[in-house]
Amino acid sequence: MTFLLSHLPEPLRYRLLTASCGKHHLAETARAAMAAAEAETAPDRAGGLLRLAKELFTAAWLEDPLDGTLAADLAEFERRLPGLSPAAAKCAAVAASVCAIPSGNRLPPRLARLEEAGDWPALKHALAAELARAPGNGFLAWNLYGQAMANADFAQAEAVAGALGRIPALAPALAKLAADARFQAGDHAGAVALYDAAEEAFPGLCGERAAEALWRAGRREEALERLRRTVARRPWAVNAALRLHDLRHGLDAALARLPGRTAVLLYSYNNAAKLDLTLRSLHASLAGRRDVLVRVLDNGSTDDTGAVVAAWGERFGEIFGGLRLPVNVGAAPARNWLAALPETAACDFAAYLDDDVRLPPDWLERFGAAAAACPEAGLWGCRVTDFERSANLQQTDLNLLPPGQGESLFALSGAQLGALDFGQFSYLRPASSVTGCCHLFRTEVLRGAGGFDIRFSPTQYDDLDHDLRLCLAGNRIVYQGHLGVEHMKVSGRALSRSRATSANAAANMYKLKNKYAEADAAVIRERALAALQADLAAKLARLGLPC
Repeated sequence: MTFLLSHLPEPLRYRLLTASCGKHHLAETARAAMAAAEAETAPDRAGGLLRLAKELFTAAWLEDPLDGTLAADLAEFERRLPGLSPAAAKCAAVAASVCAIPSGNRLPPRLARLEEAGDWPALKHALAAELARAPGNGFLAWNLYGQAMANADFAQAEAVAGALGRIPALAPALAKLAADARFQAGDHAGAVALYDAAEEAFPGLCGERAAEALWRAGRREEALERLRRTVARRPWAVNAALRLHDLRHGLDAALARLPGRTAVLLYSYNNAAKLDLTLRSLHASLAGRRDVLVRVLDNGSTDDTGAVVAAWGERFGEIFGGLRLPVNVGAAPARNWLAALPETAACDFAAYLDDDVRLPPDWLERFGAAAAACPEAGLWGCRVTDFERSANLQQTDLNLLPPGQGESLFALSGAQLGALDFGQFSYLRPASSVTGCCHLFRTEVLRGAGGFDIRFSPTQYDDLDHDLRLCLAGNRIVYQGHLGVEHMKVSGRALSRSRATSANAAANMYKLKNKYAEADAAVIRERALAALQADLAAKLARLGLPC
């Protein structure tokens, strides 16, 4: 039995509506499908749910084929519920063996220290030397490949796949690894051939990425047909369906002027160099515009921020205004201060920018297209990537999930965490939250939301809290994934190494979860599920596909 999304149990359907990609998200969703199968009394439905779980788990492993833990789990799944092609089953079993993770799940101390230091050139040299001495060590290969991709060293990543080529059974997995490296390096035609080689062993599970490579190679009709076949074969592939709809109907390239005036609002504390880069990209995007005003709040800085603001004030001219506070009041009060300015209140829209982003020239027009497509919304956000390593995703659309193990109230969807950008989040649709480093409000919605909560000072989660309150008030939030903004913030492991930053983030998340009752979270989840379902159903209907 192949399930349409609408026929799945609600918790499973909700997880897939939030995302149908991401290694950890897919693995957790596969486990949810297994739990649903165990609870099912009808044998044919139970069997169908188990087969869906197997397909989801296989897709999770293919996101990272050198992950020895996932490979071992998939091999055990195949032993209990056979169904993979012989080549795929052999590939997973061999990967489980050669990529086994050592006790402690750690690199040798010398390599671990280089990894912690973020010294990619030294780590690359050391890992490559170790792998040369032990060319069949899949754990070393896994680490080198992952680090190479994260550091945009795609030639090194492809070389890792080649280093394991002496193990013939791994050929489908290595083709997928090499395809991803080729894709990110810009060799989309070469990536297609490699994805097709992986597809021979894993039918239907590399079609979405191959379709995106075809699109970027200029073979657009082939890409759309490949995406259509993928969605028809895998009704759970929500990201592929959303991408297909927007490419078919031109939303990926849509631009429009916002109707009315827009206030662009920034605040900054002791971040002069990054603020200068941010204002440089903002200035380039507003050439000749007179329907925009810019206000920059110097939040009590003691560095050269004041000089940067003054210099850019001269370049922007009359649309620009700088303000200075004598002390740093934190992010939430700074946002509220800027929102309360009479000139902001007189505008139709207000866009907040962090002081460490780089904007594409058409960012406002991308928001304009989103506002034209979803005029009922009060807030629009965008896709956020690492600065100068834009293949690394930071944030996309967020939705509340039911509480996970160890969670007291709610979890946030996080399929984008640790993922590279293959176009899987480039779509336009509703969300429960969008990232605050670049987002656009209707000014009347911003004024009516009660401000950003100063209890989240100095920063972290004040924007998420604001979004949750918008959801509870019935305001629509929309994610514009066709707009990508580069963000210079420290993230991932580097963030975790900052004790003060991580402690503040943990404390503010504790405040956030204690601010909302379970009934509030349930309302937000119910509204998110309804919005995501209605949006997908309408898009599938336009495509002539069942939901």
